[in-house]
Amino acid sequence: MRFSNTVHLAAQKKLAHISLSPIFTTPEMMTRIVLLGTSVFAILLYILLCISYFLLEHSYVLPRILIGTIVLIYLFVTASFILNKHIKLGAWMLTALYTLLAVFILHSWGINAPVGILVLGFVILLASVMMGSQYIIGVTLGVIFILLSLHSFTALNINHPDRSTLDNSSTPWDVLSYSAIFSIFALIAWLSGRQTERALQRALSAEHELQKEKDLLAVRLEEKTKRLRESQIMEMKQLYRFAELGQLTTVILHELANYLSILTLDIDDIKERHQSSTAIEHAKESIYYIDDIIEKVRAQIKESDNVYKFNASKVLKETIVQLNKKLPNADIEFHTRSIDRYAQNKIFGDPLRFAQAIVILATNADQAVNSKSRSRIIIDSYISGSSIFISVKDFGPGISTSVKNKLFEPHKSAKGEGLGIGLYIIRQIIETHFKGNITLNDDKQTCFTIRLPVST
Repeated sequence: MRFSNTVHLAAQKKLAHISLSPIFTTPEMMTRIVLLGTSVFAILLYILLCISYFLLEHSYVLPRILIGTIVLIYLFVTASFILNKHIKLGAWMLTALYTLLAVFILHSWGINAPVGILVLGFVILLASVMMGSQYIIGVTLGVIFILLSLHSFTALNINHPDRSTLDNSSTPWDVLSYSAIFSIFALIAWLSGRQTERALQRALSAEHELQKEKDLLAVRLEEKTKRLRESQIMEMKQLYRFAELGQLTTVILHELANYLSILTLDIDDIKERHQSSTAIEHAKESIYYIDDIIEKVRAQIKESDNVYKFNASKVLKETIVQLNKKLPNADIEFHTRSIDRYAQNKIFGDPLRFAQAIVILATNADQAVNSKSRSRIIIDSYISGSSIFISVKDFGPGISTSVKNKLFEPHKSAKGEGLGIGLYIIRQIIETHFKGNITLNDDKQTCFTIRLPVST
């Protein structure tokens, strides 16, 4: 489930990366294009008017030059708004400019003037490309209102348009005017169509890339599922081996308890016939200890959830006493810092499992030295915050990197003769039973540190 979510998120990120590519057909860019085209057209027309007035001495174009000057100033103000990111205001100003031009033409020559009608159609087109389709209906209603108003003014003799130009023959200036309007229309249509094609091409490319990514992720998912299935099979095999080991341990414990009972009777008989000796006392003490462990293990097998609060300091000291007997060639140093506080703050769990973890770590440390001289082992315990930390350090050759990465896995041992389940058992005890953790510090000396939470 987690991997499938990761696949889904990766596909979304890939699609977002593709779809966020810059597209040219935005209202901002279209507004800039319309402004540029309008400015170029206005400047060219203004230049022609100046040539006509100053060079050809046509005095009747002077009012048109003044109107052209006002239009250029208006376009300059509009450009300043657009450059300052007031895009919508600039779009409205351009729409208003062409609307005023259409009203002027229709007011002067009547609502049947083709140029005025074309400019009003252009106003609707501008509203669509610069401000979005949501403004088309409003602008269209405004255009219809303008036509009705001009018609009403003419019908009421308020406005007197000059219709004589409609009956006159066409001139080159008419052709030039229509050509300019059609050129602007063609420019807008070409830009819109071109960018629509580019947007469609980008969408097809995005779909293709997404399909490739989907196929790749499907392959990865299949490989991940295969590895997960193999890992589950391996875990099932490990669980089966541990189940067999547990059954074998139960049988061995039963047989060992029987032989210990016989051995105890034999030692008592020897003690009655001969005088008591230190060796016999040590032997009886060891038998009692082994018998106690067997009883605890039996209870643990019968009731795996039999846990309670216990004094970590007391159990740790008792365990070290037994380690001194079990490891006669080891110098075990026990250091404590504020450990007595655990007379009040105890550990919640099974003390036998706690002792078992310490014994396995100490035994591994003794075996790691691999020399005839006495091995030095330092067991350190201290309190920090709401946890107790217990470290077991040896001064052996250390652990290789290849083994270190898989040290806590079952059947992975740093010793050639080891079974490779000791550290795996410890990790299961610490993490599952005590809700703590175990870490390895192998900088100079090999040191395993156990952290256990305090039960207040």
